[in-house]
Amino acid sequence: MTPIRFYHGVVRHRRMTGPKHALRHRVSYVCVDLDRFEEANAASMLLGVGRPGLISIDAKDHGDGKSGDLAGWVRATLRRQGVDKPAKRIELLAMPKLFGFVFNPISVYFIHDGDDRLHHILYEVNNTFGGRHFYLVAADAPRRVHKHQCDKAFYVSPFFDVDGYYDFKTGAPDDDVRLAITYRDPQSNPAMVALFAGARGRVSNAACLKTLLRFPLMTIGVVAAIHWQALILLFKGARMRDARGLDHSFETVSRERGGAPVANAAGGSA
Repeated sequence: MTPIRFYHGVVRHRRMTGPKHALRHRVSYVCVDLDRFEEANAASMLLGVGRPGLISIDAKDHGDGKSGDLAGWVRATLRRQGVDKPAKRIELLAMPKLFGFVFNPISVYFIHDGDDRLHHILYEVNNTFGGRHFYLVAADAPRRVHKHQCDKAFYVSPFFDVDGYYDFKTGAPDDDVRLAITYRDPQSNPAMVALFAGARGRVSNAACLKTLLRFPLMTIGVVAAIHWQALILLFKGARMRDARGLDHSFETVSRERGGAPVANAAGGSA
């Protein structure tokens, strides 16, 4: 597998309770092997992995936000969560920085053993308040599509409470990648669905230039779209929850429903 590749595709969101609402926008994700940054950097002079670039991936935009060794942070997190299988290959699927800015609502780590079998998936969720939460699940080996449920444990949208649970349905990166997340309320009614489907593309100078020309405001546009869609929902009559008093900064790891207790990503309990 190449150390880095693009996945160009479409993100779709659909709200299914209260005021109905839907949106669709085109994005580009990057999938990078966290142990092969040097090789990944050789793919294009326009792309920097672990270094500045017009398009870039910075380890400190992920994980605990501090470590430059993101692969090491993932392995340490797995150990703290009691995962004893080796993490021989770790790939990160995320939107890259464009012109030095990025906001990733969700990034996904795919963790493989010594025989290159996928054994765990780690979902990294960010909100616009500076908070971050992780959901760690065991892969449904040897399936191509992996299905999981995790209790919602993190404030993301001001229009939904911190309760209920997520249905994750993930197709690991290959010729394409697919990610579907359904948020369900405590009565299991679907409240929101988010989908990403992308096709694989090689990383080269020409491909990076095409991405910059095609999506020059992609990462800034994600944040702008979040706030614009929030205004539309308010005009439609959606009720905004009060976020005062909620801790948005705790970096914690949750397991599948019925799994191990929640633990701090930096060690200890949350």
